[in-house]
Amino acid sequence: MRRLIVLGAVCFSATMLLAQTQTRENSRTVERQKSVTPVLVPLNVKTGLWQMTETIKWINVPPEMAAIMNNRQPITYKSCVRPNHLNSNPWANGSHDNCTWTALKSTGTDMEVQATGCQLGENYGMIAEAHGTIHVMDSEDGTGSMDVTLTGNGRTMNGHASYKGMWIGATCPASMN
Repeated sequence: MRRLIVLGAVCFSATMLLAQTQTRENSRTVERQKSVTPVLVPLNVKTGLWQMTETIKWINVPPEMAAIMNNRQPITYKSCVRPNHLNSNPWANGSHDNCTWTALKSTGTDMEVQATGCQLGENYGMIAEAHGTIHVMDSEDGTGSMDVTLTGNGRTMNGHASYKGMWIGATCPASMN
């Protein structure tokens, strides 16, 4: 009888020890998951009309396209930034508004972004993907850079784009609304 009681006590102790170990491991897993989930802070810039300048340099371009693509002048465009844009790429809607943008990390002054599914017009047959960063110097000035991959028509081309933006005013033209 005494052996049965000791055996029961040992089994009970082992069960309790196992339960405690699993509870601790579950707590650690939850803490690891919390530390992996990024905290996205909206970019600290003014909303309204921004002027952006994009410069891009292409590599892996077929020779017949290299002269055209690498001799492009910088492109200047306007972008209407609204509060909900500050959680992704606020300056994209002037030149790349058909992409799906995702903020991967954001501190309010620096943001890492990714673009997927960018259709480059019906006539080109190319899809673009991009990954890059945005840096805000102050609420009216920002810069950025993107690595871009174009695929389609049996080709893949890579480019590196740099951006500079400045706030123009608090309201956007009606044509941009």
